[in-house]
Amino acid sequence: MRINLKLLLQTGACCVALAGCESRPPAGQAISEALTAQVLGQTYLDENRFAEAEAEFAKLVRLAPDQPTGYANLGLVYLQQGRYDRAEEQVRQALRIAPEDPDILLILATTHQLAGRANQARDLLEQMVRRPPADLRASYALATLYLTRGDDPSRRRAEGLLEQLVEAAPANIVARLDLVDLLLRHRQPDRATLHLEEVQRQVPEIPREAQRFFDRALLLMRRSDAEGALAPLERFRNFLSGTPFYQTKIRDLWGPAGEQAGVPTVTLSPVSVRLGDPRAVLAGLRFTDVTADVGLTAIPAAVASAALAVGDYDGDGDLDLFTGRGGTGALFTGEAGRFVGRQERSLGDVGAPLSAAFADYDNDGHLDLYVAGARGGALLANLGDGRFRDTAQTAGLRDSLSARRALFLDADHDGDLDLYLATSSGNRLYRNNLDGTFTERSALMGLAGGGSGSRDAAFGDFDDDGDVDLFVVNDDASNALYANLREGRYQDIAGASGVSNEGGSGAVTAGDYDNDGFLDLFVTGLAGGRYALYHNRGDGTFEREARSRTLFQALDGVVGWDATFFDFDNDGFLDLLVVGEASAPGGRGLFLFHNDGTGRFEDRSSLLPPDILSGRRTVVADYGDDGDLDIFLATGDGSVRLLRNDGADASPYLDLRLRGLRTGSGKNNYFGIGAKIELRSGDRYQMRVVTGPVTHFGLGERLKADVVRIRWTNGVYQDLFYPGSDQDLVERPLLKGSCAFLYVWDGTQYRFVTDLMWRSALGMPLGIMAAGGGYGPPGASQEYLRIPGETLQPKDGAYSLQITEELWETAYLDEVKLVAVDHPDSVEIHVDERFVPPAPASLRVYQITRRRPPVSAVDDQGTDLLPMIREKDDRYAAMLRAGRYQGTTQMHDVILDLGEVSGAESTLLLLNGWVFPTDASINVAISQSKHFTTVPPLLQVPDGDGRWQTVLPDLSFPAGKSKTVVADLTGKLRSGDHRVRIRTNMEVYWDQILVAAGGPAGRLRLTTLEPVSANLHYRGFSRTYRKGGRYGPHWFDYDAVSRESPWGPITGAFTRYGQVLPLLRQSDDMYVIMGPGDEATVTFDARGAPELPPGWRRDFLIYTDGWIKDADLNTATGDRVGPLPFHAMSRYPYGSQESYPTDQAHRRYLTDFNTRNVGSRGR
Repeated sequence: MRINLKLLLQTGACCVALAGCESRPPAGQAISEALTAQVLGQTYLDENRFAEAEAEFAKLVRLAPDQPTGYANLGLVYLQQGRYDRAEEQVRQALRIAPEDPDILLILATTHQLAGRANQARDLLEQMVRRPPADLRASYALATLYLTRGDDPSRRRAEGLLEQLVEAAPANIVARLDLVDLLLRHRQPDRATLHLEEVQRQVPEIPREAQRFFDRALLLMRRSDAEGALAPLERFRNFLSGTPFYQTKIRDLWGPAGEQAGVPTVTLSPVSVRLGDPRAVLAGLRFTDVTADVGLTAIPAAVASAALAVGDYDGDGDLDLFTGRGGTGALFTGEAGRFVGRQERSLGDVGAPLSAAFADYDNDGHLDLYVAGARGGALLANLGDGRFRDTAQTAGLRDSLSARRALFLDADHDGDLDLYLATSSGNRLYRNNLDGTFTERSALMGLAGGGSGSRDAAFGDFDDDGDVDLFVVNDDASNALYANLREGRYQDIAGASGVSNEGGSGAVTAGDYDNDGFLDLFVTGLAGGRYALYHNRGDGTFEREARSRTLFQALDGVVGWDATFFDFDNDGFLDLLVVGEASAPGGRGLFLFHNDGTGRFEDRSSLLPPDILSGRRTVVADYGDDGDLDIFLATGDGSVRLLRNDGADASPYLDLRLRGLRTGSGKNNYFGIGAKIELRSGDRYQMRVVTGPVTHFGLGERLKADVVRIRWTNGVYQDLFYPGSDQDLVERPLLKGSCAFLYVWDGTQYRFVTDLMWRSALGMPLGIMAAGGGYGPPGASQEYLRIPGETLQPKDGAYSLQITEELWETAYLDEVKLVAVDHPDSVEIHVDERFVPPAPASLRVYQITRRRPPVSAVDDQGTDLLPMIREKDDRYAAMLRAGRYQGTTQMHDVILDLGEVSGAESTLLLLNGWVFPTDASINVAISQSKHFTTVPPLLQVPDGDGRWQTVLPDLSFPAGKSKTVVADLTGKLRSGDHRVRIRTNMEVYWDQILVAAGGPAGRLRLTTLEPVSANLHYRGFSRTYRKGGRYGPHWFDYDAVSRESPWGPITGAFTRYGQVLPLLRQSDDMYVIMGPGDEATVTFDARGAPELPPGWRRDFLIYTDGWIKDADLNTATGDRVGPLPFHAMSRYPYGSQESYPTDQAHRRYLTDFNTRNVGSRGR
């Protein structure tokens, strides 16, 4: 870590937000005057005009003596001037009003440090970090302070603080790299490796020149060479430190000045006025036209254009802007509060821009830009260094129709953003293949629109069934509501949902204006068209809202070009901005409506500048990064205006930034576009759909959010408790589907052993096997799996097994048997537990009498793997380089020298390990790409000419967790060269690899035990951990269980609870249907197995017959139990020519057993 002796000066520098919960706000006219004093004082302080700043903050104290704001800001002024006693006096006065406010406490800590009272600064910071939730800036400051001391106790305390910090703020790579450096310097390379791998998963694409240093550092750390890794790590960090992404993370911890050498300048930001009463905030709020102040008057207004896009494309924390500018288009970069025009030659000749959108289409963490012009489209790929390259031609978008609205959304839920264009002659959906190309799929997906003239579109989960839907506004036909049917299909249900009309619509905005958890719609009208506010009933249907009469009266005669829901006063309710033109000359066409909290809207257009009466397109965003939303407005004459929100930052807020993992996942797009965010603060509930990198919530009189719940676009939930005002939330890697679990009684407790029915993949897209469509084989998973004898012990005279369903999937368990395998102690038995497509199982038991590790084992980078694969000890060969997707890696090799194997009747290779699987949506994404295919493990031998020859193309991989692949190498090795190479780009981790010499079959005694009891009941979900560390498989603690489901609902008729023994005795298509949280306790009579002869031991095999269907959004019918599988079906889902058996026995089974109905939501 780079240590700054004046660390606290910058530590408190990020924007402070004072709650002021115990103070009384000023009243009446004083509110407006107080806000003015605050703004002026902050401006003067930023310009180092201390006398003027002091005067304004003193005025603020007089206007609001019961607010801590003025005192705290006066303290900052004195701190800047080196008047530490005066500074402390003012800060302590502020603390008397708000004694626990972290922002003011940071100012006091800074004062102690500058005044030479380091111990007092440390003690104060220690108090701050012990209060939940710990302040990140205080944690970092305290860690840095301890590192200046150099002793071991201080180093350990700093290490603990950094660990806590990266746990609370996982996306802050500055703190994480500090921790990596500290761990390496104290010889902890394994822990350091964990954190460096997380850096790769979370940061935007690593600069090319830095990648080789990252790779070298990671390789050396994995080899436990901590000292050698320090140099390439430092080089990597040097390259990374110049990137805007890194600099923004510095500011999160140190403030705008960053780390400074020598004597730093105090850069603590002024404290904002905080008013506890939303009515007081509204009374003092106004929008100010600051267009000239920020440099946007440089945009010529010669040609009108509605193209407007706002986003931070360079990642420096400042918003940038694209506009149609005079018919050619221009890009403006935000720099220190102003917009600076730049020449963007890569735009090409696409004609006058009609619409534009920033979005990260390639999931590299950088915002790209799409511009729809009159003559085609331009896709400007962000190169990450401030430059763009137009890739529209190679992407297949150059000849796209001129679009009135360009919209990026994940229409097929495969983890990347597709492009939807609303045009005057039908619409286009360009599927993102994530290989640099797009494929037009609107007709195939049901989204073409039949040639209607579309103007606008909005996406969101309108029926709350977990997938994204699309509402499209038409000017010459009825609007359309496209319900997502999944599997890449949509259907217009506007009529059935109550949102159809007669045409004449101009724009749409979606938002939950009444805070009931369901997306509502506001649709504008063109000349002769009707405005409509649609209230979502919560069942997928809408009703017209007529209570806000003033809203519709005000808009009478207004041509509505655009509209947006946004919370302009931070009171926790969505307000409404309508942008248009009045039909009468000189009339108002720009309206601001305030939500009164009951779902009614009142006209507050008087808060807008009086000289701006119309517009064509709007974007709302927090331009000043001060906690309130400002208005960017493209006007009818082609100019762009910025209306700054002055006053809403007096209410608490939450800005949430979602971050999908860039490597090792592929489940969600990088910025989480399309995710659903729910927020609870006290008794206040809010919901938003993520449409950009930052999602804003006003909190009103609530000071903090209590909990935030995210439903990512892959359907997985993630919770965040007590978030800060500016919060990054990084996608949590999670195994959501694959198999049922098996726990057995080991004599003292139930212990997780393995997973079951892994070979079944009902409705699973085939992308993992090859590019193309189609679904996996429909056959049941019929398999024998080994249970070591010492693991399974009798309980009350019976062998007791727990089969659970704990993932987001449905299990259909048809038959279970237990086979006791008795054999001499000198013999070790195995069955082949590799993954193969489902087929009738034949039992082959391998008898091993001699086995040993290979002579050597290395990977393709020369790393010695032998210590990791010699014993079955949960140390895995894990030198894998992450790929884009979960379950995939860069191509890698394990090269084994088996040593002398002659003289044996047969040569076997026993490979024990586990596989981290892809999922259905990842398979869909893989099937679309021309650049990537999955290569399952294959085995090669030298061909004698210096090359490798494949002899086992279907070596395959362990079918789940802790499984053994048995590979027969008899006759496949060249004389004198006993090397083999295992090659794959799948995420396979080997725990133990042994060479076994087979011999003649010895004596075995197999006894099949039938179940004597089977009870189905609800249990819940076991605590999950990684067995053997981060490279080990997900493992489960049976004794630590939660009854709350982390998954969305799966609907349909499940098997009722109670005795289900008749369903498990034979394979007959009458099975136990289990949902998430269910458990079947299955017992076998231990007396059915004969006594063991002396010198013998007993192992077991479990046989299961059944299917698994996961609930991934791209699994066919994964959201419901039906259609029921059966052994004779030729495919799944099957067509009308096939059906589940309808004889009397099966009909009785359905009515007697499958009576536990789980209702639907939204369907």
